Amino acid sequence: MQRFRFRPTVRYVDPFERWVPLLLKFCMYGFLGYLFYEAATTFLEYTPLQPWPGLLSTFRMFTFLPIHETGHLLFSFFGRTLHILGGSFWQVMFMVIWFGIAVYQRSQTAPVAAFFAGENLMDVSLYIRDAEFRALPLLGGRSSEHDWYNLLSDWNALSSAGTIADIVYYSGFAICCFALIGGCIFSIMVFLEPTRHPHYVDPLTARNNSVQDLLNKQISEKEKKELM
Repeated sequence: MQRFRFRPTVRYVDPFERWVPLLLKFCMYGFLGYLFYEAATTFLEYTPLQPWPGLLSTFRMFTFLPIHETGHLLFSFFGRTLHILGGSFWQVMFMVIWFGIAVYQRSQTAPVAAFFAGENLMDVSLYIRDAEFRALPLLGGRSSEHDWYNLLSDWNALSSAGTIADIVYYSGFAICCFALIGGCIFSIMVFLEPTRHPHYVDPLTARNNSVQDLLNKQISEKEKKELM
């Protein structure tokens, strides 16, 4: 007697369940695009006494800054250089680790993680650019605790602060652009190819599987009766 293999019950995803995630993703990328605009125009050059844009200021205060200070704490046990560098390093690396985990898990949050890695690079670039002038308001309020002034002074590279800042800024700028564009393209690809949806199955397959499940159930009951 031919035996049938059990197949897991699958659910048909209707068009409404495909359109809503796509629209939400576009809203999210629109939000990130506006945040990117604020970051790109603010981090290129600091103007003393000019207030930060509201959305960017909120992200810096409640997201970037706590991660930055955590980096100083984490690397405080590894000497002066790593202690000073740890804030900026961890500010970017935290987002890179998030991106790596998202890619490993094939999560659609990967472009978002890449975006914030790029934005934090731009944030760090402003800190580097300010090393010569020390005009940025610091958390402790003392210019002598300026991370990049101390680092570049130790490395005899204070005069190269502007060049280093440009490299870091435009690297972050490019990463943000690729993340936003790539995220939108990937969202459209998932929408146009619904088989990428983790719960998707077309109606014909769903109907065939339902029939298959019914046959499997009948055969299983018959085998149980024969064994009794």
